[in-house]
Amino acid sequence: MKMKLSEQQKDVVRKKFSLYCIKTVHGEALNYLNELKKLREREICFSELMQEEWNQLSATDEIVEKSCFQVCNMEVQVNSAEICEALNALPERKREIILMSYFLDMTEQEIADCLNLVQSTVHYHKADSLKMLKKIME
Repeated sequence: MKMKLSEQQKDVVRKKFSLYCIKTVHGEALNYLNELKKLREREICFSELMQEEWNQLSATDEIVEKSCFQVCNMEVQVNSAEICEALNALPERKREIILMSYFLDMTEQEIADCLNLVQSTVHYHKADSLKMLKKIME
């Protein structure tokens, strides 16, 4: 059911709605200005930072020397100096098997085919190499 309003009543409704809108927008503007004030109180310009504070904000990357190993005409990069030292301590055949297995994700059978070995020999060398690496890295 629709209510019929006179022109005077419609004018009153319009004025009340306008007043409501003005108060709402005014309140939102005040909230926005308060938020900006809070931000200004918490923020600081980079030019105003002391050297100690500046150092806390910055970070540097260490340049890691990568070591490369050649295995079956493929190049394997190792980023860890500790692992490189341990791998270099292994005999060449055992090092190749570990690199193929863990760095090239080759199966024991694929390694055996590449190195012209029997799969059980690859398995033996791999297990023995892991024991050796464990001792070296301890």
